[in-house]
Order: sequence, then C-alpha cells, then structure tokens
Amino acid sequence: MTAFLLAISLLLNIVALLAIILLFLRQNKLMETEKKQEKVLVEMEEVISSYLIQMKEENDNFINKFSQINAKNQISVKEKSIRLNTEIKSDEHIARADEKSMRFARASVFQASKAYKNNLRASEEELNETESLTSLKEAESVMQSDSSQPAKAAIFPSMEDQVFVMKKQGMNVEDIAKKLGKGKTEIELMLKFRQNQQE
Repeated sequence: MTAFLLAISLLLNIVALLAIILLFLRQNKLMETEKKQEKVLVEMEEVISSYLIQMKEENDNFINKFSQINAKNQISVKEKSIRLNTEIKSDEHIARADEKSMRFARASVFQASKAYKNNLRASEEELNETESLTSLKEAESVMQSDSSQPAKAAIFPSMEDQVFVMKKQGMNVEDIAKKLGKGKTEIELMLKFRQNQQE
C-alpha cells in the first residue's frame, strides 16, 4: 500500500513539475511578445515622425514653388500693363495730333481711339483671365505631382467655384467641361446644385 501511495505521489510531483514548466514557458512567451510589441511601437513612432518631417519639407517646397510662380506672374502682369499703358498714351498722342491736323474728321478719330482703348482693355482682361487660369493649372499640376498634399481645396478655389465663374463669363457647358477635363453632365449637375443653393 505504501508503494502505491509513493507511486501516486511521484506521479503527482511529475505532473506538478510539468505544469510548472508549462507555465514558465508561457510566461516567457508572454514576456517576449511584450518586448516585440514595444519594439514595433518604437519603430512605428520613428516611421511616423520621419513621415511627418518629409511632409513638412514637401509642404515648404510647394509653398516656395507657388510663391515663385505668383511672383513671376505678378511681374509679367505688371510689365504687360506698363506696355499697354505706354501704348494707350502713344495712341492718345497720335489721336491728338490727328485731331489738330484733321478737324473735319474729329469725331471718327475720337471714336477710333475709344474703340482701340476698349479693345486694349478687353485684351488685357482676357490676358489676366488666361494668366489666372494658367497659374491655376500650374498650381494644380504641382498639386498633382505632390500627391501627398491634401490641402488642395484650402489653397485653390473649388471645382464648383471655377465652374460658376466660367459660366458667369458666358462659357457654355461643353467648353467648361473641356477646359476642366470633366464630364458635361457633371458640370450641369454642379450648376443646377449651385442654382438650388442660391434659391
């Protein structure tokens, strides 16, 4: 009987030792997974911080490019307006000289110079509009090349505003769709939506 009890005691001791070993192994695995998670967290923080630094550099580069484009456009607009002003002044001098020499054609010279001035103003306005559109297109291409920039709407007017402005200028839906590279029905929907908002 004592032999039987010793055998059961040994068997229970062996089971207890195996249970202790299994618990120890599980605890070690748990400790290893905690260490791995800490390493992963540190790596993720490093990746996110490097990504944020890279985004900041790209934003700075974009702002510099955009300011350079604006500066170039402003300089070219100033130069063109100066040229147009000098042309208008020279035309006024020519008109005055013609007035003095030809008194009988006084009204026709005045009308011609007035029409010429109106044409110059209209061409200047068209030039300004085309320059603003080209600067918008250049800025959009820069935005598209910097695909990590989500702030497109904050810097440029929205697509709906561009459509509405072009419609006010007298362009039809097909021309607007061609210029913006959008579908005709999409443009029509934008215009209808804008009209419903205004009503």
